[in-house]
Amino acid sequence: MVFTGSRPAPTHVIAHLSDMHLIAGDGLLHGHIDTRAQLRKVLERIEQSGERFDALVLSGDLTEFGDPEAYALLRELLEPVAARLGVPTIMTGGNHDERGALARELYGVDTDEPQDTVTMVRGLRLIDVDTALPGFHHGGLSDAQYDWLANELAAPAEHGTILVMHHPPVTYRSPLMQLLDFDDVERLRAVLEGSDVRAILSGHLHVTTFGTLGTIPVFVAGGVSYVDDAGAPRELLMGVDGPQSWNLIEVHADQVVGTVVPVEQHKTWPALNEAVVEYVATLPEAERRAALSTKR
Repeated sequence: MVFTGSRPAPTHVIAHLSDMHLIAGDGLLHGHIDTRAQLRKVLERIEQSGERFDALVLSGDLTEFGDPEAYALLRELLEPVAARLGVPTIMTGGNHDERGALARELYGVDTDEPQDTVTMVRGLRLIDVDTALPGFHHGGLSDAQYDWLANELAAPAEHGTILVMHHPPVTYRSPLMQLLDFDDVERLRAVLEGSDVRAILSGHLHVTTFGTLGTIPVFVAGGVSYVDDAGAPRELLMGVDGPQSWNLIEVHADQVVGTVVPVEQHKTWPALNEAVVEYVATLPEAERRAALSTKR
């Protein structure tokens, strides 16, 4: 049975995943994580969710070492899924990626320049900017990138813009990760002010977290590979294998909503009595709220 809900459906739905840290071959990330298996699991969850997606967004650290074989593996795993879903993939580099290898293997161009792109999906504009600075782990944009971004945003899109960048422009609790954050939040804020950017999708932190840049919501996807233990003392960086997740981003006419989805398939059970669900489905739409909401 299908319920339409009391509010309009989202105009666009995005699967946002980050920090795959793919390793080609049989190596384990940090001696613990099979990154190939992790990416396969998250892609299976995305396909099995039943959502009608409009895009797959990968917000950086696609690979661990930036080697060509890892980017080839990424394409091997990702492209068939995107084809079956019938959606574009939007990918940006992270501090563990290498611009030259990324450009050659994913875009077919021989350059060390950032591969910043614009993708239009039924009136929604997705812009990705490579915040990975060659030779460093902290992030930023060049003068040319700021100029390019401002030019792209000069004219609004029908459904607005989603900005994708690896380093999130928010303050994370870890003092170590703060040394590796985005280097000029105020300049980015100034470029985006007054634009049609409705949300920023990021990664880098290996933990699901949320914030704002001015009035723009920032959604940080928890790592697909491993997660930072946010319950540990803030001066430590402790990896966890278990709570990996991706974000389901729903774009509505008046808001953008993010929901955390675990990579691992856990045991489930009906949260509502099946007889209740079946009964509500028989009612006229105007009577459903009262029937389900009224306490007995």
